[in-house]
Amino acid sequence: MRLTSLGLVAAMLLGGCQPEVADRSGGPDLVTLYGPIALSDRGAMQPALEPVFASYGLEFDRALGLDRVGLTAFEQVDITVAFPLDGPRHIFSGPRLRDVLSFAGAAGRDIRVTALDGYQREIAAARYQDHGAIPAILQDGRPLGLGGRGPAMLVWPRESDPALADMNDDDWVFAVFAIEVIQNVE
Repeated sequence: MRLTSLGLVAAMLLGGCQPEVADRSGGPDLVTLYGPIALSDRGAMQPALEPVFASYGLEFDRALGLDRVGLTAFEQVDITVAFPLDGPRHIFSGPRLRDVLSFAGAAGRDIRVTALDGYQREIAAARYQDHGAIPAILQDGRPLGLGGRGPAMLVWPRESDPALADMNDDDWVFAVFAIEVIQNVE
């Protein structure tokens, strides 16, 4: 594979922003899952190397970095839905959020999703489990990119799940880069 000089510079910049880990064959992390999880492939957040985490006050001692290869290793689900609400229909693809959390040892746990612009939403475990939410990494067969809706987007099947028929866009978090596993709300 031949990289253009712009592609090589972008790869070096993106790769340089990632902490040292044993195998980075899947590229840079798209989403970092942290909190009380059983599985971790990296150490603590490093403020000097990860200024976006630091700027939003996201701190962790251990986390699971989810790159494109890791996210596509799960069974992929397609959700065809209008986004934004009453907007054009798109096909969003990604793994079930419940499968990713189960893999990390955080099944049944509530989460806080953080977007690159600082927008955050807390999502109860029963909600994403019962309704099949996905962290989409593709829209209409193309990777979600930075500056658009990527690197990942929380997508809900509101057109095929009658319980979500009146759902607005508040929980459709785009530009997701971090998912914190939190204590379940009583």
